[in-house]
Amino acid sequence: MQDDAEERISSRDSSKLSDQCKNISVSEIMSRDPVSFREDDTIESIIKVMLEYSYHIYPVVDKRRNLVGTIDPGNVLEFLFFERIPRNNHTHLMAVRSLSETAEKMMVDHPLTVDHKTDLCDVADLMMKHHLERICVVNGNKLLGVVSRLDLIKKICSLRSN
Repeated sequence: MQDDAEERISSRDSSKLSDQCKNISVSEIMSRDPVSFREDDTIESIIKVMLEYSYHIYPVVDKRRNLVGTIDPGNVLEFLFFERIPRNNHTHLMAVRSLSETAEKMMVDHPLTVDHKTDLCDVADLMMKHHLERICVVNGNKLLGVVSRLDLIKKICSLRSN
């Protein structure tokens, strides 16, 4: 039993995953053209897309594909059940969102993003620090893609097996 654990540790150490990850940019593993919403998308269209494509976050973009925010299923749930949230937990932002009918009003402004040149170690650090499932990948403000924990795990597994 101890030999198995030692083998796993030594194979992990010998592969120097951190060194390898520093040489790989997130653009190499991100999903391009992610499912996203436009600012003027309605709550009905948002729900329809969420039921078809199950993700933790969805980018919201303007007409030029600039990232302007994100929406997650929690935003939609707050919209649908706002009256069930105890009044002492209401915030002004929640009240505004509950009256909203578009992505622009429901989205979270200024989401955490990474530049397309960011290395995989830095992406992994951000995901672990902020407990994120997916992060939007940008070049300036332009949305290029989304990277998920599973994207990272797949790449790390392929590096470990080499």
